[in-house]
Amino acid sequence: MMEDLNYLLKREQEELLRARIAHGPAARRAHQRLAEGYAGRIRRHPHPYRSRRPDGSASFNPFPFDVEGGAA
Repeated sequence: MMEDLNYLLKREQEELLRARIAHGPAARRAHQRLAEGYAGRIRRHPHPYRSRRPDGSASFNPFPFDVEGGAA
């Protein structure tokens, strides 16, 4: 059974946002782990949404400005 890629992408983004606004370090880590789990499932998805190009880039980057977890 193939997972819905849009669902995985949506859930990953939601968890990244929840990690960003979490009120404590434990909650932040929990949301980051969930986001990482979704990211892994996205990488393993048969659709090559985040496959690396020859230059090392990807068609989608959740942190295009290298501001993981912070404001641009």
